[in-house]
Amino acid sequence: MTLWRLLNEDMKIGVMLRNLNEKGGIVVYTVNLLRELLRIDQGNEYYFLYNDSNLLGRYSQYKNVREIVLSAPNKLLWDQVAVPRAARRYGFDLIFNPKLSVPLLGGTRSVFVLHGAEQFAVAPVFKWHDRIYVRLTMPLFCRKAAAIISTTYQGRDEIARYLKVDRRKIHPIYESYNELCRPMSAAETEPVRRRYDLPERFALFVGGLSPLKNFGNTLRAYRLLRQEFDHKLVVVGFLRWKFQKDLELINELGLRDEIRFTGFVPDEDIPAFYNLADLLVFPSLYEGFGIPALEAMACGCPVVTTRTGCTPEVAGDAAILVDPYSPANIFDGMRQILLDNELRGRLRRRGFERVKHFSWEKCAGETLALFRSLGEERHEKEALVLSSAGH
Repeated sequence: MTLWRLLNEDMKIGVMLRNLNEKGGIVVYTVNLLRELLRIDQGNEYYFLYNDSNLLGRYSQYKNVREIVLSAPNKLLWDQVAVPRAARRYGFDLIFNPKLSVPLLGGTRSVFVLHGAEQFAVAPVFKWHDRIYVRLTMPLFCRKAAAIISTTYQGRDEIARYLKVDRRKIHPIYESYNELCRPMSAAETEPVRRRYDLPERFALFVGGLSPLKNFGNTLRAYRLLRQEFDHKLVVVGFLRWKFQKDLELINELGLRDEIRFTGFVPDEDIPAFYNLADLLVFPSLYEGFGIPALEAMACGCPVVTTRTGCTPEVAGDAAILVDPYSPANIFDGMRQILLDNELRGRLRRRGFERVKHFSWEKCAGETLALFRSLGEERHEKEALVLSSAGH
């Protein structure tokens, strides 16, 4: 019986949430993880730290949550000055950041989520100043953190290799997917089709437009597909960085009238897109997890995705894996799905089985177990110090 359990103490956990009003996969992860954490854990006290007062009240229904706005001139000072100051003021036992950094100052133990090693594996696709920042700071964050969460085992191995981190410090905890994703009837999907003016037959691309998502090679593959099939390409997402060349490529390839951009689509509508699409094409150069692949599988939509990065671990045998650097290979994967009814059925069945391995409840439970293990370590160390002092 550990001192932690004997005392039955709860922790004060500060959660860094300056990314909560952004878009993208990390926000999806954060929102779903917090929901499940608060559902299964009514004991620990959570201090949600915001940089935007408009977020106040979002979690006011939870008795063990205190929402606090911290002011700082920029993100760096928010992370490295405002958060440590709050940790001292409120007496945090642990600081948790679901996105990529921890305070380097102060003695409070910290955990952060490093969603993948893309900044190192495919560094040239990122902005030059982001590359410099990550190269300088990420090794420091990794050394300072008491633990690092990766979202796959492949991610753990790559983080350890690129950042020279002890693998024992990195804890793989799988993400999950939008729980609204499921097979839907025509009566459910048709209102969404009309609302977004979706074509009758289409391939679906989901992701913020940046070189990392490989939209350029998706377009090249789609041009090959368009020569053989009467399918449109529906693009769900928003503009991220270095997207201008890809947008120019649309005209260069003569695809202007073949592509439907919807912009960002809310969680409640996106399941209908997967149900209506004939396939999801998701050939990112690197994904730390790849939530859209699971969302598509949960809806029965066949998936063509990348064999690089961490996606193969998530997709298992339930998707066609392609070389993201080869438009011909991406096209071939899409073509197979559209031509082979037996293959489509097999991928659909495997997809339904694959998604059973993932849940936000499991993600939250394993994350909470990590928090508790760090709390136990802290109290055991304090007990040893007190015991030594007594002698």
